[in-house]
Amino acid sequence: METEKSKKEFFNIIKERRCFLDHFENYKVKISDSDNFEKENLIGIYKIRQYSAVRTGNNKLSQEIGALILDLEKYQENKLKLVSLLGKKYYGIFYLSENLDKVIGYLEQEIDEDKFN
Repeated sequence: METEKSKKEFFNIIKERRCFLDHFENYKVKISDSDNFEKENLIGIYKIRQYSAVRTGNNKLSQEIGALILDLEKYQENKLKLVSLLGKKYYGIFYLSENLDKVIGYLEQEIDEDKFN
């Protein structure tokens, strides 16, 4: 993806929404180069994932996905960009607006980085 914004700039946009994040240097930032993230498709995918979470009794995940779905439904445009963050005990996926200036929605979890790699 061609962009003038650096990974640090994307991290700072995300940090505005998730203030508890540590310093940029403590995370691996990956910016998807795909332009295939369409709002309606994501909503459909996450509704299926939410249903699966409910069926398996994972109410916390179901609520988090529900919040993401609401955020996606409020978004006025159709295209989104994906940025992921990986830290020592943290993984988050963030959907940013098409022009990459604000976080539309996200999912995150605590992880063991050694098991993630």
